[in-house]
Amino acid sequence: MRKLTFMLFTIASLALASCGSTTSVTASYKEPNLKNESYKKVFVAALTDNTYAQQAVENSMSKLLSDRNVSSIKSMDVLPPNFRKTAEKKDKELVVQKMREKGCDAIMTIALIDAKHETRYVQESTPYYPIGVPYYGGFGTYYMYGYDNFYSPGYYTDDKVYFLEANVYDAATEKLVWSAQSKTYNPSSIDDFLKGYAKALSERMTSDGLMLKK
Repeated sequence: MRKLTFMLFTIASLALASCGSTTSVTASYKEPNLKNESYKKVFVAALTDNTYAQQAVENSMSKLLSDRNVSSIKSMDVLPPNFRKTAEKKDKELVVQKMREKGCDAIMTIALIDAKHETRYVQESTPYYPIGVPYYGGFGTYYMYGYDNFYSPGYYTDDKVYFLEANVYDAATEKLVWSAQSKTYNPSSIDDFLKGYAKALSERMTSDGLMLKK
């Protein structure tokens, strides 16, 4: 876990030549019996040992919740510095204690679960002119049209891809009530990443009916 959570730091230090990252939620789950009114205050925890990344992620998630009229408590505000580096199983009790002291009824965690490179083929920017359906120009013209487009020169490029998971747990039962997995391509910085990530996560929360804005 430490190796994977450390990868979140690399998002903060990347300087890739990109016009902005692209984030999409690839899958989500919601407890069928969960009601929208269930949670009023959420304990937010970014599972990374990097202080800068933790602060940025927790601030972003707190704003996301605030926009939905849900209050939040950030783990960095109530837990000791470098808590996760030295945490043991018994330290889970401290987390639970802090949550209860603050009146939190839910827990939201954000974790990087994987990071890898993906190679993809990029077609050169040859203009595409639709020929319409049905096409009456004859096979020969259509054949050459398709051939020219299919065989236009292109190139391969390498993408850096990050896979994250956001989980929401019921604080009383510690049961998972919502989860969303996402994929982010080529973030140039932690701030660039969070803009797209927060937007994608908020949209999925809305579609799943989770903590809807009142």
